[in-house]
Amino acid sequence: LMQRTIAMLSFGLAMALAATAAGDDKGAPVLLPVADDPTITFDVWFKLGSQNDPPGKAGLASLTGQMLAAASTRQHRYEEILAKLYPLASAYDVRVDKEMTTFGGRTHRDNVEKFFPLLTAALLEPAFAPDDFERLKSDQLNFLGNTLRYASDEELGKAALHAFVFEGTPYQNPPEGTIEGLQAITLDDVKAFYKTHFTRDNAVVALGGGYDPQLVQRFQAAVATLP
Repeated sequence: LMQRTIAMLSFGLAMALAATAAGDDKGAPVLLPVADDPTITFDVWFKLGSQNDPPGKAGLASLTGQMLAAASTRQHRYEEILAKLYPLASAYDVRVDKEMTTFGGRTHRDNVEKFFPLLTAALLEPAFAPDDFERLKSDQLNFLGNTLRYASDEELGKAALHAFVFEGTPYQNPPEGTIEGLQAITLDDVKAFYKTHFTRDNAVVALGGGYDPQLVQRFQAAVATLP
């Protein structure tokens, strides 16, 4: 029952974010309170995706997203972050699609005061460490060159169909990019993409679950410190 509630909450947040993004009131938070839910889900939706990849650097949006969700911050190395998240049974991640990017995570409400600084630091204060960049770039290349090409016929077929139907448009490539595009991406490209696209004007915040109303203001204030 708990897993079903979490799944419904995540789906509801995604639908609400999409509806808000399509409307005019993009500055308002998306809220789905569930008073008896002991967990809290945080999301920040950004109006950016692989369609914003510059020519010749397909995969930049996805790689930049991973540099937030699976890399070091200015305060902690990524290994230290994982060590801090583990006893909280909490996590955050990023989902990059063709037109949108969603960064967020979930924690038990008893752990909010420990989780919230880790979550917001990942979004607001990424370290852009060279070793994280090389690791994540290698992971993305491995996905395209091995997992997608040899281990998932269905996803490979979808990617080939998209490439054919949308040839010559920003929708041609999968969000993960292309091998040639990733090989051309530098750490400076990631820093510039983050500075240009991960802005407060591009962002919509969302909260779901058993959160305190004051947490909404804290979350909005944190995201408002983006450029």
